[in-house]
Amino acid sequence: MQKTKAFAILVSVPEMHLISGLEAIAAQLDSEDLPPDQLPKVAFGSMDFELFGEVEKLRGGKAIEVFIHAADAKGDQPLNPEVTWRGWYVGYVASRRGRYPGKSIYRPPSTATDPPTWAVFWEAQELEQLKKPIPIGHLRGKGKKTSLQARFIPESPVLIEYPAIRQ
Repeated sequence: MQKTKAFAILVSVPEMHLISGLEAIAAQLDSEDLPPDQLPKVAFGSMDFELFGEVEKLRGGKAIEVFIHAADAKGDQPLNPEVTWRGWYVGYVASRRGRYPGKSIYRPPSTATDPPTWAVFWEAQELEQLKKPIPIGHLRGKGKKTSLQARFIPESPVLIEYPAIRQ
């Protein structure tokens, strides 16, 4: 899938689901169910079906980078929140009665006991932890003239301008 840096998504995901998402990716790599032409992916739940519908219109079938704030992270947290994970958004699917309609291998194992409450599930490939965190205050909302507030924590996904930050 082609990638574009026309814009990006900023989202907050519980850290335990991010770490568990790496387990889901590893399980897919070990599985014979993964089609040979498909990269492993992980699916996270969201209630923001309207935002992901907008993303689908804007991305033109290309992957969009997702910058992820690890919510509920263990250890010392900086005063100003940071993006500590990234991945490539490759699409979303509507839930089936609040549950992921695809194969469970795409869901982080830590979500197995979550209640079925999601409207959609957004799918990401190439999930990884960043070597150097990005302060959220250095990011700018899509179409906005100023950066996000230094202490901003995304409670729901936010469209952002693609950051000019090197990793």
